[in-house]
Amino acid sequence: MFNRSLLATSIVIVHLPAHAENLPIVSVEEKSWPLNTTHALNVDEIQAADSAAALKALPGAAVNRNGALTGIAQYRGLAGDRVDVSIDGGSVVTGGPNAMDTPLSYIPASQLLSLEVTRGTASVSQGQETIGGHIEATSYQGDYTDTDDAVLNARVHTNWNSQNRGSSSSIQVIGANRHHKLGISSSYDHADDSEFAGGDLEDTAYERRRNDLFYGYRRGDTELNLKLGKNNTGDSGTPALPMDITSIDSDLASFNVSTKAAGIQFSWNSSYTNVDHGMDNFSLRPQPMMGPRYTQASGREWMHKLMATLPLNEGLIRVGADYSETEHNALITNPQMAMFEIQNFNDAERNITGLFAEWQHNYGNLSWELGARFNEVSMDADDVSAFLGSGMNGTMNMTMMTNMANMLAMNFNNSDRNITDHNRDLVLKTSYQINEALSFNASLSSKQRAPSYQERYLWLPLQASGGLADGYTYLGNLDLDSETSNELNLGIDYRTEDGYISLQTFYRDVDNYIQGTPYQASGNMMIDNAVGMFANMMSNGKSALQYNNIDAKLFGGELSYGLQLSTHWSLSGSLNYVRGQRTDSSDDLYRIAPLNHRLAINYQQDQWDVQLVSEIFDQQNRVSTYNQEAETAGYGLLHLFASYDVTQTLQLRAGIDNLTDKRYQDHLAGYNRVSGNDDIAVGERLYGTGRSAVLGLTFKW
Repeated sequence: MFNRSLLATSIVIVHLPAHAENLPIVSVEEKSWPLNTTHALNVDEIQAADSAAALKALPGAAVNRNGALTGIAQYRGLAGDRVDVSIDGGSVVTGGPNAMDTPLSYIPASQLLSLEVTRGTASVSQGQETIGGHIEATSYQGDYTDTDDAVLNARVHTNWNSQNRGSSSSIQVIGANRHHKLGISSSYDHADDSEFAGGDLEDTAYERRRNDLFYGYRRGDTELNLKLGKNNTGDSGTPALPMDITSIDSDLASFNVSTKAAGIQFSWNSSYTNVDHGMDNFSLRPQPMMGPRYTQASGREWMHKLMATLPLNEGLIRVGADYSETEHNALITNPQMAMFEIQNFNDAERNITGLFAEWQHNYGNLSWELGARFNEVSMDADDVSAFLGSGMNGTMNMTMMTNMANMLAMNFNNSDRNITDHNRDLVLKTSYQINEALSFNASLSSKQRAPSYQERYLWLPLQASGGLADGYTYLGNLDLDSETSNELNLGIDYRTEDGYISLQTFYRDVDNYIQGTPYQASGNMMIDNAVGMFANMMSNGKSALQYNNIDAKLFGGELSYGLQLSTHWSLSGSLNYVRGQRTDSSDDLYRIAPLNHRLAINYQQDQWDVQLVSEIFDQQNRVSTYNQEAETAGYGLLHLFASYDVTQTLQLRAGIDNLTDKRYQDHLAGYNRVSGNDDIAVGERLYGTGRSAVLGLTFKW
């Protein structure tokens, strides 16, 4: 039988490597239901500041890293808006146009209960746009008791990391009985700049506070949860982007209720996000030659979902409707010039009305799911304007620049910006249990995603690209079509009491994939000259890229395994591969994770738990030509971690990340945009952090 390190549902313990922050001890659980298999992280002992870092332990998942708190989720080669992220059953919108406040940055790892990635194709009921997969993060909110008497309990969790002198601390206090629970949660994350083997990673410090109040009610078939949260991120570096975070002030709320009537389960979910986000290019880094710039951005979102589930003799039927309403603004100013102002985005709206239905059925050893979704995506944006100055500023004619910027603004304002897309998702999942140990699964899906507000409404060549971090300026495109992904998944699982092995493969063909391609002349010489001038000024001579529809394919797979070697020893691992290519030209897609393998060897006895983790990453030489993406060399890392349960309420932890102090560059890390660093040139890919001691404790009462 499996012990704590390998349970019957295939739980493996791993320790993740550090890159720009402490990282967690997590248990990776593959929940193997017939149709909706998920890879889950049950985080009981955590070292990370950024929850996204834990994704690297999950088969097929990776992280595009732009800063210590800015980790963009990637799954099977797709990232950003293509991957649906839900927190406590609700949606979270990013406030800035460069995704500095990624969705997972709104749930500090010290407050994380679990992190789940749906394996392969997501069901249509899981999210509105799930073309690239679905991730579900759940925060710790305590448990109900078995009595009517109220019980008060608390948890204190703290960690320290040597390479950036970073600390992450949290406290939860919860009172509960069998029907009610009420709690508060507070966390604080702080670190100085990180170091790598041979130098400093400047502009990687961070600071974040998070406070929450939550309430739960449960009686009979009815359950209700309400959560109110406040996130305050202070000065935090994003060295792969042209600006850094100066402030992120966010109000968050979620409300979930479910009940049963006439044998039908009804559920309602609502969430609200209100983000005010400041960023600049001079507070945390040397001011560039173009002068100081400050951007004040905001994002608002309401999300509602109603779903009914009807149980059947051998399955169920789900039907539902959901609605999301988002709005974004961004204003660029110059602190040294009061009249300088660029209205980057002005009330850019993106609203989705969705209807969906699912049918799940079991027939002997065969299970299947049929799902369909219809989305109406309506988008609009208000008029924009710009004033960059007048007269001469050195060798720059500011009057001419203002006139050219306003010519682009007028061209945008005179266009039809009220656009509606009618999209649909179709999903077929099957699973066949060949015998007690062996099962086969397959799925077919066709899913669509409408363009983001940046992809449609970015009217001036700027590096506001949703976190692509390639150094190029981008221009939006009002004529974009929705992406259509047609995907085939095939897999086989073998499981016994002593181990498991799972091979999952996929092939995804994407029509109208949205990617930046070299700007093509519009036929209006004045417009084309303005685009070229601003692109040259904003990106050190690089030409502008414009979002366009291309055709692409992604394919690959994951091999995951685990084995109980003896009573105390176990091992687990995963091998991951994905390839992304254009099919309308000879080029590779941008920022795709290289072939990689993770092996964790675990020893557990009594109160002791020790893990040794090996990570191997292949070179990545299949890179995007249009983005001038740099190749990266392969590398290997070792990490060692131990925990000791002093009592049932106190745990001590210690470990070493990057045991051999390896100097390496993660292919998914961005390029350095911070001048004045003698150790990393501007435009060079950022290095991963060097050897670091980690210490921590958790105390519960």
